[in-house]
Amino acid sequence: MPDSWTVIEGDVPSPLPPESVIVPFAHLSEIDINTISHPLGVLFPCDQDVDALKPYVDRLELIVLQFPAFKDGRAFSQARKIREQLKFMGELRATGHLLSDQYQFLIRVGFTTVSVPDTANIQNWQKAMNDFTEAYQPSVLGEKRLSGLRWKV
Repeated sequence: MPDSWTVIEGDVPSPLPPESVIVPFAHLSEIDINTISHPLGVLFPCDQDVDALKPYVDRLELIVLQFPAFKDGRAFSQARKIREQLKFMGELRATGHLLSDQYQFLIRVGFTTVSVPDTANIQNWQKAMNDFTEAYQPSVLGEKRLSGLRWKV
């Protein structure tokens, strides 16, 4: 599916292009976001505390969280904090080293979109959307969960 967002890498031009743009978090403080009338997104690194987004979260329409390696799951925790603590209601996108098997986990912590490479097997991702219909763990989705198994000891 085509992406309507333009990613700005490196230094941020002034003024910003009049379109939906994603800027690196390191450059977000250089922008007067109160004067921007078009959608603004931020690429947020996994080694930062999400509290750093507090001053900007009300003006952002998209937050992109990175998974730099398969074994690095910090963005799962970041996503949940962004939804539950910062109350971000916009698009939350996962990008980086992801597997379709992780799809349900991504959704349950608050991601709304996943950016996959052009070489990804889209059928696997579509199948992953329906792999599970019930969950034991709570999520940001607020859905009713199973009460758990009862063990007789």
